[in-house]
Amino acid sequence: MSHSNAAQKLSNALFGESEVKNRIALNAVKMIVGDIVTLYNEFKNAEGAGALVFNPESPEKSQFMALRDIQRDIAIAEEAMDDNLKKFLEKVQTIVVKESSSEKPVVIMITRDSMSVHVIDLNETEERLKEALDASKHK
Repeated sequence: MSHSNAAQKLSNALFGESEVKNRIALNAVKMIVGDIVTLYNEFKNAEGAGALVFNPESPEKSQFMALRDIQRDIAIAEEAMDDNLKKFLEKVQTIVVKESSSEKPVVIMITRDSMSVHVIDLNETEERLKEALDASKHK
C-alpha cells in the first residue's frame, strides 16, 4: 500500500462520520503526537541525540536509541553482513545528527513487515491533520 493510500485509509477511518467524532479523533491524534514530542525530549535531555523507536504492535517494546546505540548497531549489522539494516541505521544516524539541534523528534516506526524513520514537525502535523479532516468532510 502506498503512503498516500495508507494515509487516505487512516483518514477515512478516523474522520467523517460526525463533527463530534472528528473533533475527538483530531484531539486524540494531537495528544498522541504531543506525547511523542514530550517523551522524545525527555530522553534527548537525559541521553543525548537519538531516535524514539516505536513498535505499534508491541508498544511495551518501544525504546529510545541514543546516537551511540545507533552507531553500535551499525557495527553489529556490518559484522552480521546485514546490508539493508546497516543502510537503514546509517540513514537514521544521518537524520539524528541533522536534527540534533532541533526540537523535532526522530521516530522509527517498526512493524512486522517494515521499518521507517520520521521527523515529527508539530506545525506540519497540524496542517496535515486539518487537511485530512477537510478531505473527509468532502468525500
